[in-house]
Formats: sequence, C-alpha cells, structure tokens
Amino acid sequence: MKNFSFLIACSIFYHTGLAQKNITLTALFEKTTITNKLRWQHVDENITSYTLQSSKDNLFFNDIFSKKTVTVSKGDFIKFADSKPADGKNYYRLKIFRSKTFYETTVPVMLISGNTENAWVIYPVPVGAVLNLQYNGNGPINGVITIVIQSVSSGTVFTKIRLASTTRNIAIPVSNIGRGTYDIRIYIATEVVWNQRFIK
Repeated sequence: MKNFSFLIACSIFYHTGLAQKNITLTALFEKTTITNKLRWQHVDENITSYTLQSSKDNLFFNDIFSKKTVTVSKGDFIKFADSKPADGKNYYRLKIFRSKTFYETTVPVMLISGNTENAWVIYPVPVGAVLNLQYNGNGPINGVITIVIQSVSSGTVFTKIRLASTTRNIAIPVSNIGRGTYDIRIYIATEVVWNQRFIK
C-alpha cells in the first residue's frame, strides 16, 4: 500500500519495494520470557537510521524503537526485544531512512505470542538442505497441521504439506528452492498459529 503525505514545512515520501529486497527483518517468539525478539542486518551504508514499528492489526503501526547508524558498521546485526507483545498476532516492520525526508518500509512480519500452539522451533538457521521444525508446547495440537513455505519476493508457494496432529518433529527438504527469503507458516486446521521468516 502506498501513502503520500505533504506538509508545508516538510514532505515525506513513503513507498515499499526496494527495502524489501535489501533488508530482511526476522522475528522469534521466546516462550520462557514471553518476548518477541527482532533483528536485521545493516547491509547498506547509505541508510542513516531505522525505526521499528509494531501493529496488532497490520493496518495501524506504532514506532517502538529507533536506531541511528552512526555507530553501526556494515554487516552488523541490530536487535530489539519486545518484552510486552500482544497475546496473539503481532506485526512488525522497519522504516528505513536514507535521508530526513525519505523512507521505505519492509514487508510486515507476523509473529504469534502467548499461545501454547505457538511453541515451534525452526533449525538450523540459516536453513540448509533440510528445514527442521520441532513442537515444544505442553498442550495437544487440536487439528490437522498444514505447513506452507512461500517466497517473500514473488509470493510463490514452494511447499504445502499436511500432517497429523500427533506430529512433533518435521523435516522438510528445501534443496529444491533457491537462495532467498521465505516465510514459513503453520496452520492448525485453518488458523495460522506460527509464522517465521528465514533465509536460505
């Protein structure tokens, strides 16, 4: 979605596209501390600052963290821990500034917090030839499990598999997909209970 805002004092141009290709925002829910951990890599020296935003509905975003790149070297990872995530779906995105009047946003990342069915772990990271998922929740899984792996850049669905609700360890061969950034989603019945972005 593209927005344009013009003020007499200053104008800010907002658009998506370029930032999605250059910056990858990853998010992980840590069950023991009930914390959403966000991180991204500083790969462009022309970027002057970042602002991390959060949303409960993927429509209205609030600034929760800002970082100037004066003391950040190219290749460094910038991290932020959201210790007060909403119970359920949380959306995060980055505003990337290359000047005072121009910024881009990344594709929002959705993360589910506080649900026992959300206790999934993905490894290894970065992902190799095989992507492994492990369920560490205490409660039962109430419904058929569906796994979907989708390209962030093109939207192409590369993998869609269905598994029994008793499944706790899942190994998915991903050697057939190329290098890039992907979203993996876990559905229980028709409800998304876990979402993670990964790089291959």
